[in-house]
Amino acid sequence: MSLVAFYSEGQKVFGNLHLASKKSPCVICLHGLEGSKESVKWRTFASRFSSEGYACLRFNFRGCGKGPEKSEGSFRDSNLTSRIGDYLAALAFLRSLSTRIDIRRLGVIGSSFGGMVALAAGDPRVEAMITLATPYTFPSFAKSGNSIESEGYVLPSGRRLGRGFLEDIKKYDILKTVRDPKRAPLLIIHGGSDEIVSVEQAYRLAEEASLPKRFEIIEAADHVFSGAHFHKVMNLCLAWFRKYLLRS
Repeated sequence: MSLVAFYSEGQKVFGNLHLASKKSPCVICLHGLEGSKESVKWRTFASRFSSEGYACLRFNFRGCGKGPEKSEGSFRDSNLTSRIGDYLAALAFLRSLSTRIDIRRLGVIGSSFGGMVALAAGDPRVEAMITLATPYTFPSFAKSGNSIESEGYVLPSGRRLGRGFLEDIKKYDILKTVRDPKRAPLLIIHGGSDEIVSVEQAYRLAEEASLPKRFEIIEAADHVFSGAHFHKVMNLCLAWFRKYLLRS
């Protein structure tokens, strides 16, 4: 594993690149709205993917992370457009590593808002896609203080987003993107007891998505697939990437 950096709109984005064998397929990990590349989930995914013969890139979106590996930018400025920009910058970075990874075999796995990024971007360079606990719409937030214009929106954690966050999401029709027959094969995984993103969102995504697709509900699993549920999620992801990235 090595620490890497690339630029998105002039700001430095930090990530970790896990390499397997030369010219191996590569999986990109997209964390959720308030997540980071350092979570146990993404470190576990990256380690397992590497052991199974995949390269893996996990990175902090701008304004995310902690300490010296926090990506530049402000979390408050985050929106779907900015994160799509970071994701596309990550794809461009991987293309610069074409002697070390097989850029014809790229996969992406996005969690929650990270899944929205992958779906909304719909990049044709991606050969396989997985979303975890991902919505196609976003709930409204309570406004902060007396002025929505000066304070923006407040997440349940207390962190603030700019008032343009929800307006930016309205630019994207994710149900339309999943209907695109040219979209990468899509695996949708959702917890049956997700307390953050209603499982109905996943049902709608699965209903609208064109083939090839697969829809898996993990009964009793929460938003982060705690405990033994994570093991099942890992195996489903590996099987999907094995089918679409390791084929000849």
